[in-house]
Amino acid sequence: MSGDEFRGDAVFCLNQCLVKGRLSECTYQSWLGFKIKAVKSGEPPWLIEARRLLGTKEISGPKHNPRIMGWASKLGISYQTDETPWCGLFVAHCMSLVSDRLPINPLGSRQWAKYGRRLDKGVPGSILVFWRGSPRGWKGHVGFYVSESAGHYHVLGGNQSNAVTTAKLSKRRLLDIRWPESYRVKGERVLAQREGAVSINEA
Repeated sequence: MSGDEFRGDAVFCLNQCLVKGRLSECTYQSWLGFKIKAVKSGEPPWLIEARRLLGTKEISGPKHNPRIMGWASKLGISYQTDETPWCGLFVAHCMSLVSDRLPINPLGSRQWAKYGRRLDKGVPGSILVFWRGSPRGWKGHVGFYVSESAGHYHVLGGNQSNAVTTAKLSKRRLLDIRWPESYRVKGERVLAQREGAVSINEA
């Protein structure tokens, strides 16, 4: 396990240890270092974790990426293969860095519209929930706001081209913008001029 992986895992373990009344000095120091990094960057800790995981890919076939499978295992989510849509799992892993209760079914991307509080505008780290296929259907996508242009959000999410990437999604597909209750809202809209292909199906 790399140092970065340990720090990410340690932050997740912190909440579990606090609940159970057990917290080792090693885990505490790792968590403290992660928080210091978050303060210095000005970004919420879950967005820092999301950026750290950029490039993580699912593995086609009978083998599965142990990192993705590990997220589900730590969260106690039944998950059999990394070829099952995992955008919600990615968000759940990153949001486990705060104390808020996760949605009942965090794998369901539209379930994230019930998480935390609603925001009127996107700020770095806010959770963006989109419809996929049809606004009235059940399919969707969820990821983190990093910036926006006139008609699009730039979303850092999992299962975008089968990997953790930053993708460009139409604002017309947006269903909701959410933020954890336990974390003070901070940051402003980030305007970007980046051009490129627009994602239309994140399965």
